[in-house]
Amino acid sequence: MPPETEDRQQHRKLQKEYGSFYRAVSDILFRLNPMELDGKHNKGEYDPEIDALLSRIRETADSAALRELVFEIFRDNFGDDNCGAIERFDVVTAEIWKAWERHRAA
Repeated sequence: MPPETEDRQQHRKLQKEYGSFYRAVSDILFRLNPMELDGKHNKGEYDPEIDALLSRIRETADSAALRELVFEIFRDNFGDDNCGAIERFDVVTAEIWKAWERHRAA
């Protein structure tokens, strides 16, 4: 069996560190599906974006900063042409921010 890649190790670390918050973000992205990915089951299609987000989420002071971060990550991973305007991520960001506030309060 080949050794785990650095990305896979980072993914597991973030899942362990954030636990239910990681799952909440995954569920939000799967349900709202901002990039309109195909899939009837959440198989982790957005895991690279979640990993990038959670590795930097502590940098965000408010929902506006989170919105900028989410947009940056999706633009980097999917490209400008596929991402559209930042407003596309308003609902996603609002839900992630609520879940982040709950996570920090716990």
